[in-house]
Amino acid sequence: MRKPKRKKRQKPEEPKRIEFETFREFLLYDISNLKQDEPSCFNQIVRIRKFRVVIEPVEEPVEVLQERIQKLWDECDNHHHWDPLESVARELGYELQGRAGTKRRAGP
Repeated sequence: MRKPKRKKRQKPEEPKRIEFETFREFLLYDISNLKQDEPSCFNQIVRIRKFRVVIEPVEEPVEVLQERIQKLWDECDNHHHWDPLESVARELGYELQGRAGTKRRAGP
């Protein structure tokens, strides 16, 4: 008995442009994961098209950053985070209000 022919899987259309904002910082490890200097073919993946990746910070007023750090402080439920939060608040010239975790979110 003959094996039925496998249909070629149709590749989804590639987006023309991907753009998003994130709170995640890109460290050297993340960047090295994205970099590839030469075209390649491995595990049926052919990489011949070039892409440009641009990572730039979104400039925002210091008041917005201060608001965010205060919200993190208010919702913080881990004492290990207190020192880093206080340190960043000082860098922003901001004094955190109240005690950490006073507006903690309820669990799942």
